[in-house]
Amino acid sequence: MTLAAAVSNVAAAQAPRPAPARSASSARAAAAAAAADQPRGLLAAELAPLFVRTDVGRNANWGALVVSLTRGDTLFSWRADRRLIPASNAKLFTTAAALHYLSPEFRFITVLYPDGRIRDGELDGDLVFYGTGDPTFAMDEHSLAAFADSVVQAGIRRVRGDLIADASFLGGELRGPGWVPDNVTSSYAARPQALGANGNRIALFVEPGPRRGTPARVRVAPANDYYAVVSVVLTGEPGSRTRVRVRRGQARGVVELSGTIAADYGEWSTQINVEEPAVFAATLLRTLLTRRGVTINGVTRTVVDNTHTRVHTMLARSAARGDAFAGALAVHRSAPLGELVAFINHRSHNLSAELTFRAIGRMRGGTGTFASGAQAVAQFLTDEVRIPRSAVQVTDGSGLSLLDLASPRSLVQLLAYMRTATEGGREFVHSLPVMGIGYRARLAETAAAGRLRAKTGTLSAVSSLSGYVTAVGGEELAFSLIVNQARSVDAAREVQDSIGARLAAFTRPPLDPSRASGN
Repeated sequence: MTLAAAVSNVAAAQAPRPAPARSASSARAAAAAAAADQPRGLLAAELAPLFVRTDVGRNANWGALVVSLTRGDTLFSWRADRRLIPASNAKLFTTAAALHYLSPEFRFITVLYPDGRIRDGELDGDLVFYGTGDPTFAMDEHSLAAFADSVVQAGIRRVRGDLIADASFLGGELRGPGWVPDNVTSSYAARPQALGANGNRIALFVEPGPRRGTPARVRVAPANDYYAVVSVVLTGEPGSRTRVRVRRGQARGVVELSGTIAADYGEWSTQINVEEPAVFAATLLRTLLTRRGVTINGVTRTVVDNTHTRVHTMLARSAARGDAFAGALAVHRSAPLGELVAFINHRSHNLSAELTFRAIGRMRGGTGTFASGAQAVAQFLTDEVRIPRSAVQVTDGSGLSLLDLASPRSLVQLLAYMRTATEGGREFVHSLPVMGIGYRARLAETAAAGRLRAKTGTLSAVSSLSGYVTAVGGEELAFSLIVNQARSVDAAREVQDSIGARLAAFTRPPLDPSRASGN
């Protein structure tokens, strides 16, 4: 499509249609409506050329929709029903469904249970570490220490049984459908499991040795007994190229490093996700217990089958007595979900989104699988938001999956619905970051700064931006801008930012001039 054709087509679509002859009062109303529609046509003429910019890519697939929540009309549309990969805009579906189904007051729990009698400083049984997918526990480095302290405070110095990491609440899946192979080690694709620690990641640090040809020094944080690091990284000449390669070894829990690091490089670092978060968390807990003088005779093992485990029985019996955590050594409750969704959308935190997504499936469908979460979220979008099933394909909760699909219209429908939703609507709107202020430098020093709330999304050749903007004229707008197959994601962001700034500057006369004048 040529630039001229694009402008002509969109402007024609936005232009008001000729009205039949009316009375004098109707004519005045029609004239006022036409005057109000003129800015809409000008807006379309300004925005349309942005979608055929060649620096984004000649094969770039755009979809866009802008509606006025104040007046209920469409201000701009560009292939708004095209299904595209939304990237992290998928988190909008996840967080909205979570607030609706689980409520803003929902809290995740993590529990440490003695499965046996405690006598003379010994636990005659297993120590059970049970989780429900709390992202705050998995990221708080002090949570495990508090659990280890609780064992000591209970007077336990020896556990005759095993340390069991019970992650059965969400089942054994560790990767979402449609996650690309590169995400296997990427720290931003940390594997979601009902138990975790340190964000389900480890950090690797490499420093040059004392001279050329000597082995580099390697350390791991947090220090743990789960991962063994095998390094053949050598020190190179000062100013030489530094190239360190990381891969998982053939054996479980082995990380292999190879390559060279320049003698004057300083410190090289990276992060990788852990393969078995529940095992990793339990290993860290066991290390903390050992440091506190607690001996565990048995092994460290996990339960991941989404079946009726012994801990489930203990929880049920305790609940029947009116105390859901009777006998627990330690209980950690997350912040309310209303606060967690703000973290998910502000930070675009993939791990938290996936844990929340699968918790929806567990609470609604009885299993914590990706499929169960997808079914529950899709049901919310269809039954509550009234989005046609054909408009959205839900696969995971974070948007990492290349199988996720959504149309700009579906996202705008969700935004409009949540703006007035009685359950979680306020928390949802405030979960979207305000652009142009604080650490969100994007759109700073534009009309959109402080006036535009939006969720970003980025994958390879994908960029999305959906949210709300209060126009200078006072109208509240909802918009969604998605591009796939972009040759330059940076150029695509420039287009989105230009549109955001232009929407913030939008103004048009009120529909009823007499009311505007106070008559």
